[in-house]
Amino acid sequence: MPPSRAHIRATVEAYLNRHTEERDTLDGLLAVLDSTKEPSSRATLPGHVTCSAVVINRHGRVLHISHRVTGLTLCPGGHIEAGDRTLLAAAVREACEETGLRPGDLSLTPQFLDQPIDVDVHDIDANPAKGEAAHQHFDIRFAFHLTAEQPPELTLQDEEVAGAQWLTYADVRSPTLRAKLLDAKPHGLDGRPEPVSANALIHDGAGRYLLHLRDDREGMWEPWVLALVGGKRSRDDANLEATLRRELAEEVPGLEPTGLMPFAVQEATSVDGLAVPIAVYTGHWSGDAEAVDLREGVLLTWCTVDMLHRLRLSPGLEALIRRHAAEHPAAKEPPDGTGLADQAPPATGLNIAGIHPNLHNDEDRITSAETAASSGRRHTEPVDVHLLLRRETAGGPQVLLSRRAGQVYAAGLWHLPSGHLDGPHEDVVTALIREAREETGVVIDPADVRAAVTVHHRSPGGASRTGHFFEVRRWQGEPQIAEPDVCDAMEWASLDALPTGMVAYCRAGLDAYTADARLAVHFQLPGDTVAFDPAADRLRLVPDVTGGKDPNGPDAAVAKFAEQAVGRIARWTDTSWARENRVWRADGVQGGTWYVKVHQNGRFHNREVRGLRTWAPALGAAAPRLIAVDEALRAVVITALPGRPLHGAVLAPEQETMVFHRIGALARRIHQASPPRPAPADSGPAAAKADRHLAAARPHLLPGDEEFVRDVVRQAKDLPPLEWVETHGDFQLRNILHDPDTRTAENEAEDSGPSVAVIDLERSKPGPAVRDLVRLSDAWHGRPDLLAAFLAGYGRSLTPAEQARLVIDAALDSVSAIAYGSTHADPELVERGRRTLARLRAEHDNSPSPAGEPW
Repeated sequence: MPPSRAHIRATVEAYLNRHTEERDTLDGLLAVLDSTKEPSSRATLPGHVTCSAVVINRHGRVLHISHRVTGLTLCPGGHIEAGDRTLLAAAVREACEETGLRPGDLSLTPQFLDQPIDVDVHDIDANPAKGEAAHQHFDIRFAFHLTAEQPPELTLQDEEVAGAQWLTYADVRSPTLRAKLLDAKPHGLDGRPEPVSANALIHDGAGRYLLHLRDDREGMWEPWVLALVGGKRSRDDANLEATLRRELAEEVPGLEPTGLMPFAVQEATSVDGLAVPIAVYTGHWSGDAEAVDLREGVLLTWCTVDMLHRLRLSPGLEALIRRHAAEHPAAKEPPDGTGLADQAPPATGLNIAGIHPNLHNDEDRITSAETAASSGRRHTEPVDVHLLLRRETAGGPQVLLSRRAGQVYAAGLWHLPSGHLDGPHEDVVTALIREAREETGVVIDPADVRAAVTVHHRSPGGASRTGHFFEVRRWQGEPQIAEPDVCDAMEWASLDALPTGMVAYCRAGLDAYTADARLAVHFQLPGDTVAFDPAADRLRLVPDVTGGKDPNGPDAAVAKFAEQAVGRIARWTDTSWARENRVWRADGVQGGTWYVKVHQNGRFHNREVRGLRTWAPALGAAAPRLIAVDEALRAVVITALPGRPLHGAVLAPEQETMVFHRIGALARRIHQASPPRPAPADSGPAAAKADRHLAAARPHLLPGDEEFVRDVVRQAKDLPPLEWVETHGDFQLRNILHDPDTRTAENEAEDSGPSVAVIDLERSKPGPAVRDLVRLSDAWHGRPDLLAAFLAGYGRSLTPAEQARLVIDAALDSVSAIAYGSTHADPELVERGRRTLARLRAEHDNSPSPAGEPW
């Protein structure tokens, strides 16, 4: 989902509080926010919200790009998309898409932080080609510094961007933005990145350092780790020391370290991937940590350098403390009884976070603190429960998602209803039922809870946790938003079409669930975003004890080849015909469907690959697209097409004629995919194979069949050669898909109608056009209206020579089918061959000729 109306309004109102003189100018934007329309939707007229990034380099110049369509030179920016968490995130995404920058190349400016530098209104001309009327863009602009000394090389989005240039503030094209930049320059907006957060490294001069255990809740960055006290800069802070003192007063009132001095600048990463420089100040304080009035977090505690390896610390903190300890040796020993290691009560062990739960050994005996310490580091981590409230619909299974809102972790992102255990008294099923009632209002019977998957997760900040995902298909009550302060939307989402803008941890659990996994590991890396990013998918499925491959899927080598091409496969479905190549439908864990085919021989493999690479692209959506090829495996991965095979389909007569018109148009497009060429010498009907096929088929032939076939074949020598074109080679109803819900014009009015597409190209090769009518002609037997519809779509009638060649090829194909089917126990093939042969005999009365009418 795009940024909420509340988020956009709050951003705009904060901007207008600083620029009250612009309220009249932004009346149109305020009217959109007051309406019921989606403010960021392209369809919202007479105007909608867009976002831009004002990227400033170390020389105080602003990045501009030239748009191909409009010819305008502007800052990178554009429309908001459904996956954008915030307006700021939309600006970052647009800048990266259009210029090739990475989010980590950018940092916020202290002058504007995460608030807009400018909001501009500009007119957009009508675009009849896109059906767009003239309208306005309310462009919300955010300022960023480049983190690198030299601007990185840009990789422009060629489809939309013609060039890029860096302009001085005075040359910036937008008058309103130019004025804001020039006004901010005397206040330090010079292009050089500065810290936008401040932390305190507090020590007592005796080798102890004060650490803050953050809350174990998702609203915290790096929850449940030991970190420094501090926080983000605000626009009202005069400087970074003022930021730090304000944060100390808010978090730990009464704790006032002396001698605050700048010590270091740390680099962190924001939820949106931006670089976040943090100024670290050192200060001296030696009070009682337990007596401090702690307003945020779990506890304050002292630690020493020799304890660091046993603690879960925020990234980079251990190195920072060790550096300070090396540069400022302790002047005296720490007071007795005040160190973290001494704070454990009897018969307990110290865990990584500094909390002292009872530890039990394998025999469930409480161990002593000394035993726990001697066994090494004890690691604990939070336990989550996640609700997969599932319902079945005609369109497939759906799960309930909620969108996080307010001052919580991952605000604006979709997530499953979830939460933590309240304490050691609560088991995971009880916690799930409680969280479901608190967040959605539904009542769940414990007997209806099913274990789905367990995910071991690590956040980009380094904190890990274990999540238990439970499936529930029966409940009481209608799901609704029961906690509006932390949730602003709740929707059912299809499992095969999950929304963008999801929490990566939650998405990992859903992908593992869809893949029928029981255990998964999802360890994110520093720099990864909290929001799901397919390019940084860290999910790893752990096999069950049953081990082996999916019984419905291909062997391991083919599965590996397919997943290298399209990503992890959640479900394999064998769609092979018994006598044919092996084919599987592959449904991806991130959505999307492909087909994986392993050919039974090199000839079929080469023909299919050649067809997919040569004439199939000319058909566009009417043919599969080749994704990957493995010659050694004789395997291909191709796209899936909508629709079902026409083989066995029951259509109304008027539908049938429309469909056959489309089939004729499809055949024409195949045959016109390349210019026709003269037939090679000795390329007439395969008469030489007639004896071999007749011998194998003889036990299944009726009296007179063999004589008829031989009479037909003898006439082949009198036929003139036919031009060669690209052919499908197995053009029959089972290889033609029909999608009644899609209508295409293919730029030609006569082709309009229900969509049809062709699949299975393994018999594709150049040949006469009638090669593709041999097996299709059975479909219009006794239905001259279908033949007429096909020829109308094809654009011409067959020549007398083509009609005669069709009879010959159909006769040879019929005995070939009978011969193959009888030796390979395929009764359908035998019956098809006998049916075709009987039809040919009845229509031609044993006397075909080049001028005959085979219909």
